[in-house]
Amino acid sequence: MEKNNLFKSYMAAVYLRLSKEDEDLSLKTEKSESNSIANQKALILKELKSMPDVTLFDIYIDDGFTGLNFERPAFRRMRNDIYEGKINMVIVKDLSRLGRDYIESGRYVKKIFPSLNVRFVSVLDHFDSLTASQSDMNLLIPVKNFVNDNYSRDISGKVRSHQEVMRENGLYVGAYVAYGYKKAENDKNRIEPDEYSADIVKRIFAWKLDGMNAGAIADKLNQLGVIPPSEYKRLMGINYKSGFQKNSKAQWTAVTVTRILKNKIYIGVLEQGKREKVNYKLDKVVEKPESEWAVIEGSHEPIISRTDYENVERLLCRDTRTAPAKKNLYLFSGLLFCGECNRSMVRRQNKYKHSSYVYYICSTYNKGKGCTRHSIEESTLKEIVLDSIKRHIEQIAELDQILQMTDSMEIQCEDVIANDTEILAKYDELNKCKKMELTLHKDLFDGMISKEEYIQFSQIYSERAETIEKSIQALRQEIETIFQNGLLSNEWIRKFASNRNIDELDRTILLLLVEKIIIHEDCRIEIIFKYNDKYKTACRIAENLSEPARQGVNGSWQEPQTGI
Repeated sequence: MEKNNLFKSYMAAVYLRLSKEDEDLSLKTEKSESNSIANQKALILKELKSMPDVTLFDIYIDDGFTGLNFERPAFRRMRNDIYEGKINMVIVKDLSRLGRDYIESGRYVKKIFPSLNVRFVSVLDHFDSLTASQSDMNLLIPVKNFVNDNYSRDISGKVRSHQEVMRENGLYVGAYVAYGYKKAENDKNRIEPDEYSADIVKRIFAWKLDGMNAGAIADKLNQLGVIPPSEYKRLMGINYKSGFQKNSKAQWTAVTVTRILKNKIYIGVLEQGKREKVNYKLDKVVEKPESEWAVIEGSHEPIISRTDYENVERLLCRDTRTAPAKKNLYLFSGLLFCGECNRSMVRRQNKYKHSSYVYYICSTYNKGKGCTRHSIEESTLKEIVLDSIKRHIEQIAELDQILQMTDSMEIQCEDVIANDTEILAKYDELNKCKKMELTLHKDLFDGMISKEEYIQFSQIYSERAETIEKSIQALRQEIETIFQNGLLSNEWIRKFASNRNIDELDRTILLLLVEKIIIHEDCRIEIIFKYNDKYKTACRIAENLSEPARQGVNGSWQEPQTGI
C-alpha cells in the first residue's frame, strides 16, 4: 500500500493486451469485443479523466500476445521505463490484461511494483494499490489471479479439443499455409493453390525429376530471383502480385527445396497435429509419433500428381549424389543394382587421349569387399534398356486394345475371376491340400502314424490351406479393384502409352516407367518395370477375355468346390 503518497503526482503507463486465448476462438463475440484494444483504451482513458494527479506518459500495446508469460515486447518496454524512473504508475482494464499466470501476476502486483514505488490500478476490479486494504492485497488479488490462470487452463483445453475436431474433419487450423497454397477467401479453414507459388512448386518437382539435386535447384531459383517462402509470405500481406523479384535478401537453400519435395500437402494430403505444447503455460513443443497425426487424404486440390511425388520420393531415398561441379544426376543414378549382392552399381569413366567411355561396376567390388565386377558399358546399357522399354510399351498397347473390347462386351467381374488361370491353379492346390488333410484320419485309424504325428501334420496342412485361401482372396481382390476403377481408367496404362514413340532414353522416362535395373554377372540385364503387379493382373484379365474364356463366360462353368 502507498498511503504515504496521497498527494504525489503520477506518470502513468496505460497497458493494453489482447491474445487469441481472450478471443476464445471467436465463440463469444461479445467477449471478444469487450476485450478489444480499442475498448480497453477508451475505458482506461475515461478513468484517467477522474484522476487529476495522473499524467499519461505512454500507451503500451501487446496485440496478439499470450498472458501466460511476461516476455512481451510492449510489456518489456514498459518495464524498462519503470526501471529508468520514467513511470511510477501502471493502469490496466483488469488483472487478466496484466497477465494470466497466477504466480507471476501476483508477484508483480504484491512484490515488484511496490518495491519500485509503482502504483497499480485495475479499473474493472476496482483495485488501486494506493488505497487497497490488506484484505484486497491478500485475498482479492490472489483469487482474481487464480481465476485468470484457471481460465487460461480451461480455454487451452477447449482450444485443443476444438482444433482436434477440426483436423479430423479435414479443416486447416494452422496460422500459416505451406508454400504453394493460400487460405480460401470465403473459408479460412480451407486451402487452395496459390497461382504464383504453386507454379514454383511445380518447377521444383519437374527439375528434380529431370535429375537436378536440391542444391542446384536452390541455385537456379536464386538466379531467377524467385522469392523464397519466408519472404513471399511476408510480401503477400502487402498485396504481392508477382512470383519473382530481383535482389531479394532471403535466399533459397537445399534444405528449403528438400522440405518442399517431401511435403505430402502437394498431393492433396493434409498432415496436421505433428507437434503439441507440453502444457498451456510453456511454449515448448514436442514431436508426436506419426500414428497420432491427423492425416486426411484428398482434403484440398493437389499441385503435384501422386506419381511424380512418388518418383521424387524414390530419388530422395536413394544415394544419388552428383559428381563434383555437376548440377544434374546421371541418367541411371539410383536405378542400377548388382544381381548378386543387391548393392548399387557405380559409374566409372575411362579416358584415353581424345576418347572416353563410361561403364558401371558393382559398388561392393569397387570397395574391395567381395562380389565381382558385373561391368557393363553405358552405351550398351542405354540400347538394351531403350529397346526393352519400347517392347514393353508395345505389349501394354496391345493389352490396352484387348481391354478396350470390354466396352462392347457384357463381362462381369465374377466371370473373369471364374476363368482366371492363377485362381484356378490355387483352387486346385487347395483341393489337394484338403484331400491330404482328410487322408490323415485314415492313416491314424490304420496305425500308420501316431497321434502326435497326426496333430503335427494336421497343423501343417491347415496352415497351408489358410495361406492358399488368403492368396486366392488377394488374387480376387486384384481383379475386383480393376473392375471397380474401370478397366480403361488405369493411369499406369496411359503413362506407358503416352511414350509409345520414344526414340531416345532420358531420365524422366526412366523414372516414370522403370522401378530398377538389375545387372547379373552373366551379362543378363533384368528390368523391373513400374506397376508390374498391375500389368500381370491385366494380362491375366486379357487372357480371360480370349475366345475360349469368352465361351466359358457364356457357358455353364462353375467355381470349383474346395470341400470333398
